[in-house]
Amino acid sequence: MATIKFNKDVRLIVSDVDETIADLYVEANAGMIREVEKLLLEGKVLFLISGQSVKSIKWRITDHIKPELRKQMIIGHCSGSEVWGFASNGNLMKTPYYSAYDDSMNDSQRKRWREIILQVVSEFKLVVYDTMPVTEFKKKTRENPLAVMVEDRGPQITIEAVNGHDLQPDEARRLGLRVPENHGPYDLRAPIAERAEELLNRENLPITPRLAGVFAIDFAIRGVSKTTAVKNILGDERVMFRLGLSKDILAEPTHTEVWGDKFSAVRGGTDRHISEALPKDVRSITFRLERQDEMLGGYNIVVWDGERHLHEGLLEYLQSR
Repeated sequence: MATIKFNKDVRLIVSDVDETIADLYVEANAGMIREVEKLLLEGKVLFLISGQSVKSIKWRITDHIKPELRKQMIIGHCSGSEVWGFASNGNLMKTPYYSAYDDSMNDSQRKRWREIILQVVSEFKLVVYDTMPVTEFKKKTRENPLAVMVEDRGPQITIEAVNGHDLQPDEARRLGLRVPENHGPYDLRAPIAERAEELLNRENLPITPRLAGVFAIDFAIRGVSKTTAVKNILGDERVMFRLGLSKDILAEPTHTEVWGDKFSAVRGGTDRHISEALPKDVRSITFRLERQDEMLGGYNIVVWDGERHLHEGLLEYLQSR
């Protein structure tokens, strides 16, 4: 039985999406939706932050939530580039609470950014697929290391190297590419990101490649992260008032909690950037079996110790209360 108990005092929950609320590129299961609705009925606020697009988060999660409850949810998509809220009727608001994308580049720069992604795909002889559930992708591609999923999310472009992030040395050599070792396995993302960064810097574009999740490269706006999203919202009194929150309420660390699955400071864990935006005493729970010694020092990050993990572990945590 898990020793980590549900925090009954929590008012604001800041959560990752992929493999935390729902599996990658699939809808959250019915049990998760029921538990989320219970939280919202209790007056809690759920702040979803993801590298995914707002469109993806809507069809996978928020579209399944009763419209009258959605006003207590906000979405930070594309690694914090924008944050969106919901109107009282349950529809997405017409404009985001803030957008780093609108101010970052002009149209010609955005076009050049996309040309560079196409150039990198060509240079590495990548075989491009649309996004789909991982098991379906592996079956369809026969686990070809050069097969990738690519998605243009507007403020962010993501390449998912599902079959190429965990290569054995002989597999890496057969590719004919310089695939460096990244904390253990040979990771195709590293040379792709290195080449892309070279081209982006040459054009002086404010975009940076980041290793994200287990097998993704996020090409995101430089200087923007999940930290950006949290700080912008918590610092906006208008948004906080609308959500029924305040600095006084959140001054107590137990009133905030972070959920995620990738906090490792040495393995590209982007969920740790949520924790960095909050007081160090706020509890963050990783639902992946991560090593405690890889976590940020001084932060209250704990590893879920239930029987299940990832989104199934979060469901176990919620059903334990």
